[in-house]
Amino acid sequence: MLRKGHDMMNPVQTSIPQADGSDRYVIIEPIIEKDGQRGLRSTGVYKIYKDALDDETHLFTEPEEFAEVNDELPDEQNPDYLGKFIFESGCLRQFEGQVLSLAEQAYLAVFIEAYQEPDL
Repeated sequence: MLRKGHDMMNPVQTSIPQADGSDRYVIIEPIIEKDGQRGLRSTGVYKIYKDALDDETHLFTEPEEFAEVNDELPDEQNPDYLGKFIFESGCLRQFEGQVLSLAEQAYLAVFIEAYQEPDL
């Protein structure tokens, strides 16, 4: 069974083609939450971060966000943070951020909507 992007559960690396022929490498991090006894579910929020080449993301079964100690840099202070997409009922509601161009936002929105992740 495949799930569409709005159910993305693991970080995904991708690149956004640029007008000059280069690529902007990014990580799409879905924000997930516990859903009672049923496990984890997507919140419809996807944070976008700059990615270093050949830096592998990791898969998880329990998200690190639920750890007791959270010493991560807040997004507003993180130089790698590019913004976030907010989807409602599978449709893009808004993008919050000032770094990505409209074309880059559109490219990533389509990528997230079309992405299919196999069940593990």
